[in-house]
Amino acid sequence: MLIDAKDFFIDGQTARKKEIPILVMFSAPNCPYCELVKREVIEPMSELEEYENKVILRHIFYSSLEKITDFSGRHSNHSQFSFKYGTKFYPTLMLLDDHGNVLEKKIGVILIETYWTELDTLIAQATKQLKTTLIL
Repeated sequence: MLIDAKDFFIDGQTARKKEIPILVMFSAPNCPYCELVKREVIEPMSELEEYENKVILRHIFYSSLEKITDFSGRHSNHSQFSFKYGTKFYPTLMLLDDHGNVLEKKIGVILIETYWTELDTLIAQATKQLKTTLIL
């Protein structure tokens, strides 16, 4: 199950400990492509044990006023968080580091059949960037 974002400050600490990225899915209500990606890729991915130590999965509804805590520990909401990252098209998936910096990004859906593979590649690239940054 894809978990709605609540506390990126805590997620960031977990991501740092595990040395994994945070995948945030930005979506819009009544967006058929968002539902397709959630149903066919993100939710099944969230149920696989192999991804527990690969990525933290979170969801943001761009128009929601649901409260969250951002990476710096400040209170915000889904709408403000989405605005901060400049999301305009949905679904948008971003892989973030423990401070909320964008490592990789995927906007929209071209072929759902290759989406999971493409996302897996982005997760691997983001993880590699994290490990490179930690070494420096």
